[in-house]
Amino acid sequence: MSIPIAIFRLFSYRPCGHELLVRVRRPAASNADQGALDAADDFADSATVFLRTWWERRHLQRECPHQHTSSLVAEMQEEPVGADLFGPGLRQFGVWVAATKYGTPWMVLGTASTEAEFWQRVQDDSDLLDLDPQAPAELHRVYFLTDEDGRSSLTHS
Repeated sequence: MSIPIAIFRLFSYRPCGHELLVRVRRPAASNADQGALDAADDFADSATVFLRTWWERRHLQRECPHQHTSSLVAEMQEEPVGADLFGPGLRQFGVWVAATKYGTPWMVLGTASTEAEFWQRVQDDSDLLDLDPQAPAELHRVYFLTDEDGRSSLTHS
């Protein structure tokens, strides 16, 4: 049986450089049932699409008149460093992004006051070290949404 996991996906919107970070939960599924695993992946993907579409319509179009093209910049399926990424969404903050040995889009994400603090927190986490994160980390200013923010919050914002 797989366990539920938090998936973080960072999207960039060109030409302006707006960035959206979503956190969705992939539910548990039986490892012996490929259909159940596919359904769990589809659930997380659908939640990502919903959050992106809501943000594009409710925030991006209001803030910026340009026509945008989005791309997946980073994905992380491990627990990140920093408390901000475990809290509620519907807010903006800086997030550090470091490449890993697995290449794009697999990254290590986290929040910290400085890059040095980010790397110290990464050094303290053996699961993140197994990803072999590569310096330097880049600071991205993101709008953060989660699938736990609730449809009513997203509908009325």
